[in-house]
Amino acid sequence: MHEALRRELREETGLLVGDPVRTAFLMHIDSERHPSAVAAAFEIDEWSGDIAPQDDDIEQAAFFPLPDALKLLRELDSSTQREPIVGYLSGDVAPGATWLYRNRGGEETLVARW
Repeated sequence: MHEALRRELREETGLLVGDPVRTAFLMHIDSERHPSAVAAAFEIDEWSGDIAPQDDDIEQAAFFPLPDALKLLRELDSSTQREPIVGYLSGDVAPGATWLYRNRGGEETLVARW
């Protein structure tokens, strides 16, 4: 998994990263389109290079000070995109928490968090 993380970050941001220092959070989403999608987010404290996305799907990438990042993230409409990262970055949820969402008919529901 660490190798995949390094590869994807290199491809999508241009950054070279070391091994993660901890698991930020895990998320499982059960949706009609993807009955069992799992996402893992890691905390990285070591990287080099400049942000230069190399993936055509990435239009822009940047670092933000934590207060600015939290402000922008809190504005996201999708709870699955907003809640885990805001919970982790704000310190309201312990590192390594797992979030289980169900998405049916376009409605996102938090089923469990542990």
